[in-house]
Amino acid sequence: MEMAGRILTVMLLSGNDRKTVYQDFQKEGQSCHLQAAGYRIDIRDRAEVKNGVMRFCTAVSGKRMEPAAETEKNRQNTGFAVSMRFAVKGAEGSLRPGVPSAVYSGNVDREHGEYRSFMEDRLTGPMITLFDEYEREAVTLRRLNSPRLSDAECREKGDSRFLHRTDVASLGYGYDQEPYFILRFPYEEREKSPALDAEQTPAEAFYPLEEEKFFYTFEYEISIGRYRTFSDAVYEEFRSLAGEKKRRGENVVSLTFGRKEEMEFRKDSVLRTYREFGENGAGYFFHFDPKKGYGSAPTGFGSSFNTIPHDTYTHILEYGFTGRQIDIALTLAKKGEAYERQGEKVIDFFVNNCIYKNGWVYTLYDLEQRRPFASFGDNTAPKLHYMTYGNEEGNYLRTMTEAVYDLLKAYQWYKARGKARPEWAAVVKKYAEFLLDRQNEDGSWYRTYTKEGSPVFMNEDRDSTEEEKNRGRKASSAIPVPFLCALAEEYPEDRRYEKAAVRAAEYTLSHECRKELYQGGTMDNPNIVDKEAAQYVMAGLYSLYSLTGKKKYLEGAGTAAKQFVTWNYIWNAPIRAGTILSEKGFCTKGMGAINSVWCGGVVDIYSLFHIRELYLTGQETGEEFMKEMADWISIAAHQILSRPGDSMGFADSGMQPEGFGICPQGLDEGMIRKGDIWGTLGWIYSAGIGGVERYLECRQKDSGS
Repeated sequence: MEMAGRILTVMLLSGNDRKTVYQDFQKEGQSCHLQAAGYRIDIRDRAEVKNGVMRFCTAVSGKRMEPAAETEKNRQNTGFAVSMRFAVKGAEGSLRPGVPSAVYSGNVDREHGEYRSFMEDRLTGPMITLFDEYEREAVTLRRLNSPRLSDAECREKGDSRFLHRTDVASLGYGYDQEPYFILRFPYEEREKSPALDAEQTPAEAFYPLEEEKFFYTFEYEISIGRYRTFSDAVYEEFRSLAGEKKRRGENVVSLTFGRKEEMEFRKDSVLRTYREFGENGAGYFFHFDPKKGYGSAPTGFGSSFNTIPHDTYTHILEYGFTGRQIDIALTLAKKGEAYERQGEKVIDFFVNNCIYKNGWVYTLYDLEQRRPFASFGDNTAPKLHYMTYGNEEGNYLRTMTEAVYDLLKAYQWYKARGKARPEWAAVVKKYAEFLLDRQNEDGSWYRTYTKEGSPVFMNEDRDSTEEEKNRGRKASSAIPVPFLCALAEEYPEDRRYEKAAVRAAEYTLSHECRKELYQGGTMDNPNIVDKEAAQYVMAGLYSLYSLTGKKKYLEGAGTAAKQFVTWNYIWNAPIRAGTILSEKGFCTKGMGAINSVWCGGVVDIYSLFHIRELYLTGQETGEEFMKEMADWISIAAHQILSRPGDSMGFADSGMQPEGFGICPQGLDEGMIRKGDIWGTLGWIYSAGIGGVERYLECRQKDSGS
């Protein structure tokens, strides 16, 4: 492949009028200018090609040429945008786009002239890779210097074309007779954008003509390389960009406290969520709004100003997914004998109330109705953020496995202290039998099951092929593998556990790793590509490698890890002034994007759960960047954590929001503003204590200290 020239386009917005000026740009670059609304706008471009890499710098400046009073009327609602298009020649095969935290599946649509673009600050790494699956060649566009400015948008509700003073540009790709890249300043998100509404109305920003003068530079690079796989191409280019950003001073946040200190802050806080009820009931009520304190209803997905329209979280116990009750119980039990007894009581309540006769597991319990309830299909149950109603009651493979795996670890820890609880082990084995009985011939499991053990297929896209539907139905198959590996070590005489883990791993290798596609990791966004799916595949395959020593499972873990890494920021996106993130010096580097819908526009700390496996995979494969990323994540994740001396506006020390808004999401629907937070669910404690603890332990072993 090769680059075949550039076309520069300047667009003007004045009311509803739009004009376009075209200028062919040579490889060496040149300049052009235009006048609008009393301004002279200059664009100067220089480029060089060295060792097959094209680097170019575009400077955009403006200066008022007429007195402000004379041009005020003309300048009102006037702005401009600049775009640059690069044609890609010589792509013979299907082109698979890789856009960090945004696009990992599908090919460039040659038939319908696809064009997709993304705000740079929405991307964990501002780059796009087009991978030729026939030639095994990749062309990558990346921004080298980082944007630093992002004022509030100047728009009315419903406006899709608006003024915005920012140096955030966008990166795009498409096909029109030949594939191409497009850069645009300020940004646009074409075809679809989550920024404005749930319909994903496209967004198009224009720089306002209102200052005496302005000046911005944009540095980019286009390179071509050969790679064995799509994941290799995206990972290596992402790693290279991370190095460039680091050389330019992009660093992870510097905190006034260490990782061990933050774990103690969190432990002290979650202890205060402990409640006993009834005769033998106990649990942690850690779903709340950190600004309002313990026992409050949490704010909804999306914002600090939009609450979930119910208070069910205040009387719900959750044992998997966002509420890891048993994991927290075990974490706190390690603090001393009194906490051991608390942990036992919490776990006993789960064991005595949430296990169905065949081993199927309830992972939700309602204190008001005094009963467990299914995660979907029960119209009489309270509704949580990820629940759907339907005709069949059931639960997710992931939530059940997480809860019982936590139970197994608790059983092992208490047994090692001379407090064996055979009834806990019996529940673990019972669920294991449920899994073994329902493993498909190809080694997979379905994502959801009824109490009787029948699969349930929900929320499927009618336009999907049968192959796509089947892949989505089995997208969680790697999740039970670490649990089964742990069972194989605990009960080595029963070879069925290892055999089941191997069969599931083989399915994962042939369907997820070979296709380099990881989806369906979360319950509230079924079957879309997301970060959690990639990290679960990595963790599952690494667990089996640890058990068997077989290199193919390590290689599979490494393949998944290469995508998991790219879900985490390698640079510091601009944070809007006047927000809590700005006030507290929030840095995006090391924070994890959520899924391919919101991309890096929303970040959280979920990556903490598996940074141990990321570190170990990097160690075993010699990928130092994986180890470095694990460390960045372990530090960045403790931002906006209340602590002695800085409450962050929260009710107690040790509290943290669930997520952080890096880009606007659903502005017209009161969702997430740039710089916003929303809070919190119990998993924050589980990730921020247990995830970090496991990582630091493996680091300590690695250093020999």
